[in-house]
Amino acid sequence: MREPSLLPVFGKLGVKAPVAVLPVPVRPAGLAARLRQALASHGATALQLSVVVWTVAILGAAFLFARG
Repeated sequence: MREPSLLPVFGKLGVKAPVAVLPVPVRPAGLAARLRQALASHGATALQLSVVVWTVAILGAAFLFARG
């Protein structure tokens, strides 16, 4: 009995036909995807801003507890 060849089955002798790929800009669908894209482009600034916001929030809470 003859064994099958080890070549890929797609195309003639393993050579695939060229596929035309057109670059299409992908639009993010939901809020999470848009947020991920914004963080990818402005990640360092977002990190610095979040640290400042957390610091102000903690200091504000400490001030309110100290006065109360």
